[in-house]
Amino acid sequence: MAMKKIMVSLPEDMVKVLEKERKARLLETIPETIRVIMSEYLRK
Repeated sequence: MAMKKIMVSLPEDMVKVLEKERKARLLETIPETIRVIMSEYLRK
């Protein structure tokens, strides 16, 4: 699957939530966390 890079700006509150989620899922980066969450969401 080809990947395309995009940039987004996030409020500080959302970054804090993503950081918590990243640690809970034992992921390395926020972008990886966002990819996993979006992938799960879009599978439904």
